[in-house]
Amino acid sequence: ETLPLPVVSEEASRSRDAALIAPLPPVDPEEEEEGDREPDAVLPQAPQARPDRRDRRTARTNVIRPGDLICGSCGQGNAPARKFCTRCGFELREAQVARTPWWRGLLRRRQGPRVVELGTGSGQQDESAPAPGGRLTAFWNQVKVVLGITFCLSAMLYASYAPFRNVVNARAEEVRTSVSGFIKSQYSPVRPAKVTGPSAEGRGPGNLIDLNTSSYWSVPHPKESGGESQKTLLVVEFDRPVSLDQLIVTAGAGEAFTQHGRPRQMFLTFANESRTRVDLRDTAKPQTFPLKAGLATKKVTIEFTDVYPSDQGKDVAVAELEFFSLLS
Repeated sequence: ETLPLPVVSEEASRSRDAALIAPLPPVDPEEEEEGDREPDAVLPQAPQARPDRRDRRTARTNVIRPGDLICGSCGQGNAPARKFCTRCGFELREAQVARTPWWRGLLRRRQGPRVVELGTGSGQQDESAPAPGGRLTAFWNQVKVVLGITFCLSAMLYASYAPFRNVVNARAEEVRTSVSGFIKSQYSPVRPAKVTGPSAEGRGPGNLIDLNTSSYWSVPHPKESGGESQKTLLVVEFDRPVSLDQLIVTAGAGEAFTQHGRPRQMFLTFANESRTRVDLRDTAKPQTFPLKAGLATKKVTIEFTDVYPSDQGKDVAVAELEFFSLLS
C-alpha cells in the first residue's frame, strides 16, 4: 500500500529554508571606509641589484673540426647531424660550417687502406705496394709544398731586396707591354707624297715627314691686332686615296723646344670636307690622336689656330707628322 505524503505548511517551509542560510558577519564601518581609500604614492627608491645568475652550461671546447656546426650563441662546435647546440641548446639551423684551412691542403694527406677486388688478394694489406693513384697524389702534394715555399721566399725577397724587385718589375712591364700590343689594334704607316705651305728659311715643310725628330718645320706666327693668333695652313698630299685612322704629332723644335712656339690647337680638313679638331699638350713627346673622318682621302689641309708662345720667338714649330691606317 502507498502511504500518503505528510502535509507541511508554508510557514514551516520558510522557517526550514531560513535555518539553512549561514548568517553574514557584521560589517565594521571603519574597515569599509579604509577599503574605499586610495593607496598612497610610492616614493622613488634606489634600484636593487639583480642576483647573479650562475652559468650552468658546460665548458666550451676549443677543438672545432672541419665540417662542425659552429653555434652562433656560444661558439661551440657541434657534429653536423645535430639540430641544437650541445652546450647552450641554441638552434643550429643557421649555424656556420667550419672549413678546412687552406694551408692544410699543402700538407701531405694520409693514404687510407688499399682496397683490392674480392678474390684477387690474400686479404692482407701489402705495405710495399702503393695504393692506386698514390704516387701521383704524393708527387702533386710535394709540388704544392715546394711551390708554396718558393712563393713565400720570393715574396720576402721582393719586399726586402731592391735589385730583385726592380728585375721583377721590369719583366712584368715587358709582359704587360707585349700583351697590350697584341690586344690593341695594329696600324700601318701611310707616307705622304709631299707637304706644301709657308715656312721659315731652312725649315721647310718637308722636315715634317722625314722621320727625323731632330729636324723641324717652323713658320712665323705673329698675333693679330685683336690678340688672336694668325692661321697657318699646311697641305699634305698622298699619291693615292688612303684611309687615315691615326695621327702622331711631335711638336716643338727638338732640343730647342722652348725657343720656338708649339701648336696648341689645329684642325684637319679632309677631301670629303669633314673636319677634325686636335688639341695638343705642351710636351716634346709624341702625341697620338685617332682620326675618324679620314676615309678614302687624298689630301689633308692642316690649320694651326692656336699656339703655345715662346719668349724667344714669334713662330710655331713642329718636328714630325705621322699618319697611320688601321690594318683590316
